Amino acid sequence: MQKSNTDEFPIQAIPLLEKFKSKMVLISRRNGSFFQAIKPALLKVQNCCSTCALIICLVLLILSLLAVIFKPLNKITHALVIDLDEPIRHVTDSKFLSIAIDSVFIAHGFRECNISDPKLLKLMIPLAPGYLRIGGTMADRLVFTSSPTFLFKTFDTVEIDGGECSYENTYCDAYYRHNYTMNGHEWLQLNKLAADAGFTMLFDLNALRRFENGSWNYTNAEELIAFSEKHNLKIMWELGNEPDRFRHAFNYEVNATQLANDFITLRNILDRHPMYKNSLLVGPDTTRPQPSHKESEVYFQKFLETAGNVVSAITWHQYYLNGKTAKATDFVDPAVFDVLYAQINITKTIVKKLGLEAKPIWLGETSSAYSSGALGYSDRYISTFIWLDKLGVAAKTGLDVVVRQTLFQGNYALVDKTLDPNPDWWISVLYKMLVGPEVITCYDMLNKNVRLYCHCTKVSAYGIAPSVTVFGMNMKNTEAKVRIEGIFPGLHKEVATDKVYAYVLTPYLTLLTKHIQLNDDILFLLPDGSLPPLNPKVVSPHPYLIMPPYSLAFWVIPSPFVHCSSIISDL
Repeated sequence: MQKSNTDEFPIQAIPLLEKFKSKMVLISRRNGSFFQAIKPALLKVQNCCSTCALIICLVLLILSLLAVIFKPLNKITHALVIDLDEPIRHVTDSKFLSIAIDSVFIAHGFRECNISDPKLLKLMIPLAPGYLRIGGTMADRLVFTSSPTFLFKTFDTVEIDGGECSYENTYCDAYYRHNYTMNGHEWLQLNKLAADAGFTMLFDLNALRRFENGSWNYTNAEELIAFSEKHNLKIMWELGNEPDRFRHAFNYEVNATQLANDFITLRNILDRHPMYKNSLLVGPDTTRPQPSHKESEVYFQKFLETAGNVVSAITWHQYYLNGKTAKATDFVDPAVFDVLYAQINITKTIVKKLGLEAKPIWLGETSSAYSSGALGYSDRYISTFIWLDKLGVAAKTGLDVVVRQTLFQGNYALVDKTLDPNPDWWISVLYKMLVGPEVITCYDMLNKNVRLYCHCTKVSAYGIAPSVTVFGMNMKNTEAKVRIEGIFPGLHKEVATDKVYAYVLTPYLTLLTKHIQLNDDILFLLPDGSLPPLNPKVVSPHPYLIMPPYSLAFWVIPSPFVHCSSIISDL
C-alpha cells in the first residue's frame, strides 16, 4: 500500500506548514525590489566562485599528474643517464694521469727523498703508465754537466713551483738564485727511477740561458741530449717553465715569438739525433688564463701562432687556489671546481682559432693550490674531491694528459716525507685501476654538489668487461641516492643488471684526516710497502646507488651493450 503525503509528517504539522508557506509568499512580494537590486552582485559572486573552483580543480589535476609521472623518483635524489647510443666522446692518452718531481729537488741535492728507496718505487708502480715530469720554476736555473764529480747546488730556501714567486702581486727574489748543476750520475738515477716504475721521462730544459742577441743558448741542452742518447735514455722534452711570468720570477723577459723560435731550434736539434727524432716536444707551459690578467692568454696565443705546428702537444698549468689563503670550504665549493671548465674553454677557443684542434692539450702542471699547496688541506681527505673532479672534467672536455704536481715535496704531494701515501695517492691508484681512456657521454640531473663522470672500464680491471665505470663525488652533508639509467639500449631505462662493483671512499672521522676508508675499511700499505688488495663491494643498483655524505665512489657496471674499443689502456 502506498503511503499518502500525510504519512511523511505528523498530521498536526500540516496546518503549521501551510501557515509558514503563506507568510513566505507575503515576504517575497514585499521584498521583491530588494532581491532584484542584489541579483547582479549575486551573479558576480557565483561566477567568481565557479572560476576559483575551476582553478583549484586544475591545480589538483596537475599535482596528480606530476605525482604519477615522478612516482619512480619520489625516493631518488639524483638520476644519471648513460647514453650508449652516442659515440665515444673522447679518448685520452694512455698516460693521462701523470706525475711530477719539481726541479728544486735537484737544486737541493736530492735531500728530500731517497729515490733509491724500494718503497718509493712500489708507490710509483701502481700509477704507471705515465709521464714523470722533471720541471718547475728552478728548471730555468739548471745547468747539466756530464762530470760525475762536479756539483754546485743552491741551498737557499726555494719552494717548489716557485714559492712566493707564484703570486702575481708579490715580491719575488728568484732571480737572485744562482744556477745549479745536475751531473750525469744524478740524471741517470732519475731516469732509472722512471724506467723501473714504468714511466716515460719528460724533462724541462733551461730556457733562460741566452746568447747576447737574446736567442736561446742551446749548447748546454745539446750536451744533455748527446749524453742521454749515448745512454739510450727515452726522453720527452720541454723548454722553459711558465715563460709568461719570467719577468716576475726572474726579472728577465723572453717574448712569446722569441720562445717559439727557440722551440723551432730545439726541434731541429732533436731531429739531428736519431734517438730523439720522434720524441715529443711540448709547450709552452704558460700559467692558467685569468679574467683579470690577460697576459697569459696573449702569450699563449702568440707562441702558438709561430710554434703551434712545432710542438707535439700544447701545455698549460692550472691551479684553483692560492695556497696561502685557501680555506677548507674552497675544497668542497662547486663554484671553485667550475673555474676549470671556463679556463679550458678559453684555451680551446684559442687553439681552435689558430686551426690547431688536432693538437693534444695537456695540463702540464697542476694541483689544488699553487705555492706548494695549502697547508693542512692539500694533503688531506678534503682535497680528494677537487683532484678527482679535475680528472673527470679534463677527460670530459677533451684534454689528453694531466700532470699532477707533485709526487713528493710540498703540501700537495701524493706521498709524505716518510713515503706514506696521502689520500690523493689512493684516489689516483683507483683511477688508474678502474678508469679507461674512453669517455662515455652521460647526462646528469644532479645538483652541483653531486658530480659524476662516465668512462669505459679499464680493460685489466678484474676482468669485468665490457662495463662502464662511473666515478665522482657527493659533497653534501647528507647521503645522495643515485639512479643509473640508459645503460641498456634506449635512454631513460633503468640499469638492467643486478650487480654493481662499488668502491666507496669516505674519510676517517673528519674531512681533514690523512686516512681514507674504502668500503668502511681504512687503507694502509702492506708491511712491505706494497699495495693492499682493493676489493669492491658488490651491490644492487636497484632502486638506486647510495653515496654517503662527503664521499667519493667508483662504480663498475657490467653491460653487454657497452661499445668500448679493444684499446689496452695499461700499455
